[in-house]
Amino acid sequence: ALKREEIRKTVKPGMEIAVAVGSRGIDQLVGVTARTIKFLQELGAKPFIVPSMGSHGGASAEGQTAVLAHLGVTEETANCEIRSSMEVVEIGKLPNGLPVYVDKLASKADGIVVINRVKPHTAFRGTVESGVMKMIAIGLGKQKGAEACHQLGFKHMGKHIIEMSNMIIEKMPILFGVATVENAFDKIAHIEVLLPHEIEAKE
Repeated sequence: ALKREEIRKTVKPGMEIAVAVGSRGIDQLVGVTARTIKFLQELGAKPFIVPSMGSHGGASAEGQTAVLAHLGVTEETANCEIRSSMEVVEIGKLPNGLPVYVDKLASKADGIVVINRVKPHTAFRGTVESGVMKMIAIGLGKQKGAEACHQLGFKHMGKHIIEMSNMIIEKMPILFGVATVENAFDKIAHIEVLLPHEIEAKE
């Protein structure tokens, strides 16, 4: 999936690329992360990992790095630096006034890549639920992004995830998303690499 020409074209030598990795126990997370990092390095980019998990890990930079380590994702297994911070920048507001945040370190990168599993959410229903768009809206938004998205309750969550994610895709250099789908045994059954304009429809 990474070898698609349109995907390769998103990466230029020398680009600093933030790779968003979350706190879910996704099947083969270590391997998928390492392979994505290697792909970026092979194209001459300089990837680094940003923990992207809303307020998980006690909403602290150290806690979020520890969550990744618990899942097996470390600087050694990924062969790149992990830069963890809870600092965010506000990039805009939704029509209803909700602020939209992005991890400050990721916002300064030349590109952003997001890795996540696509699945139904346990607490709400929508056209997209738990996947790449949620990772962009809440994972990259850190604690403040999670708070903003949850503020008006789960009833509106599906709508907010799409609106927030689309604003981030429009304003930030999202290169692509790596999406996995697991089978009934929690093993990867399907994997796709999606360009920004493909994410909502494919997810």
